[in-house]
Amino acid sequence: MKGRLWTSVYLVVLVWPLPGFLAASPPGLTIGLVTAGLAGFVALYLRVVWTALDRPHRNATPYALILLYVVAAAMTVALGEMWVFAVSYFLITAVAAALPARALPVAAGATVAAVTLALPLLGRSLAEYWWLPLQAVVFTAAIRAFLQLNAANRALSKAGAEVERLAVDNERLRFARDMHDLLGHSLAVMTVKSQLAARIATADPDRARAEMEQVEELSRQALSEVREAIAGYRELSLPGELDGARRALDTAGVRLEVAADPLPADAEPVLAWVVREATTNVVRHSGARRCRIRLGVTGGEAYAEVRDDGRGPADHTGTHGNGLRGLAERVHVAGGTLYGGAAEGGGFLVSARVPVAERA
Repeated sequence: MKGRLWTSVYLVVLVWPLPGFLAASPPGLTIGLVTAGLAGFVALYLRVVWTALDRPHRNATPYALILLYVVAAAMTVALGEMWVFAVSYFLITAVAAALPARALPVAAGATVAAVTLALPLLGRSLAEYWWLPLQAVVFTAAIRAFLQLNAANRALSKAGAEVERLAVDNERLRFARDMHDLLGHSLAVMTVKSQLAARIATADPDRARAEMEQVEELSRQALSEVREAIAGYRELSLPGELDGARRALDTAGVRLEVAADPLPADAEPVLAWVVREATTNVVRHSGARRCRIRLGVTGGEAYAEVRDDGRGPADHTGTHGNGLRGLAERVHVAGGTLYGGAAEGGGFLVSARVPVAERA
């Protein structure tokens, strides 16, 4: 919406040639045609550029782009060189937004050539108005530099995502190695002792009982070591979960809006679980097109809300799936409350509130 707003605001430049046009006292029919032409140019330009804002450099409106040039040329006769000056920026912007980057030099070059040719046809000397095509060339160079910078940023983002994926894979391998190191020895000893106890159960019941007691002790020790090892893995990062939610929802074609205020450190892990589970439900079950995540602190409680505009609850019994039940248990352990159900106005809402410690 911000891009569409700025694109619309800049169109006010197109009124610049009108005072000179009206000063010549043109007939009413000409004024009507110019007004209609100006409205048509604005509509076609917004059609081309607004479409490209959603899918950069994918021209979904080829006929609109062609008609944009036709209307611009037709208006030149009535509005003169000031129209040529103003409209050249919009034409170059339109081709830069709608066509692939490799086509920009050709399309923009043709536009600059048309500007240069229009001046003599309007009876204007190139020696006097040389700055008009020059400014179009400079603007084209600036647009091209911006596109190249934008492409470099996208490449960096893609590389960053790949690095993150590799880091996750390495962390999984490390976790697997840790579990092997922790459990391998204990399970091997438990297996040997269990086999021994089975063999001597009749001949030496007391020793067999002692061996099984040792097996029980080993199992308790192994379970304790596993719990200690995975304690760190179960602490989620809220920024990481927001990034994961953004990627998952984008892949599912769901537009995400995030309004996040700073949260106390002790509330972040459990609310990170809320973000993970709720956005997973949006992707799998909601059929939504929009999702909004709100995070903040109010009334001594940290909160997380995930709302979508999808189908809403599958039924009205109030029952939750396994994921929401497990999430409710996590929130309850933290002393908070969880709601998962129909949202006002339609869709589904998951809302969690967790008390936070007051600062001294």
